[in-house]
Amino acid sequence: MIQILFTEDHRARAVALAGAVPGSAAALIDTPPTKINGLDTLTFWGHGDPWKFCTKTPAEMAKVIKDWKSKNSGIKTVELITCNARHFSTGATDSFANQLKSALKSGIMSSTSGIKMKGLPVGVTGAQNAWSILLADPGTKSWVYVSAPGMTDADMMEGQGLIRYHKVGTGLVSFNGDIAQRANKMIVEHPKRKWSMNYGYFNNLRANLVSI
Repeated sequence: MIQILFTEDHRARAVALAGAVPGSAAALIDTPPTKINGLDTLTFWGHGDPWKFCTKTPAEMAKVIKDWKSKNSGIKTVELITCNARHFSTGATDSFANQLKSALKSGIMSSTSGIKMKGLPVGVTGAQNAWSILLADPGTKSWVYVSAPGMTDADMMEGQGLIRYHKVGTGLVSFNGDIAQRANKMIVEHPKRKWSMNYGYFNNLRANLVSI
């Protein structure tokens, strides 16, 4: 059983994910924890950066996980679905994911020390001075994860711009449709690139998560 926890601005995609993954349910992140038979995985989806994810600091997120664990001893895995949880650059000393992992292992959170964490992959150059963004289209249940190195996010923004916009005549308009198909097209059309893309559909999104 999988409990997906989301922020309001990610409701549509979290609900769509729950619909695509058998044995899962979706609720707002501040929903009080309850006992759920067979619950073994908490999956979080919301905005992320090195400082906060789903509006929570690493310590606050660790408390959310601990509270759910206190009601459901079978929780063994926490999944982070977001932008930038694995990367950090100027002004940050570590990624949100690593900070959360440390918080879960600390003495005050000892009940969560054995939990395994998963997240989207780190870019090819590593976590530091790198950027990532997760784009999702609930209508087609397609997603694209763009990552790129750099002291700024310019190269990552170039990659995600190719997904979010397309040319119509001499101008750019928002792209509406299957963004996984578009990502495949952009990969073919841009063999020389600094950004990379992972992409697919909501039913295989969790399969792209890796151990942290």
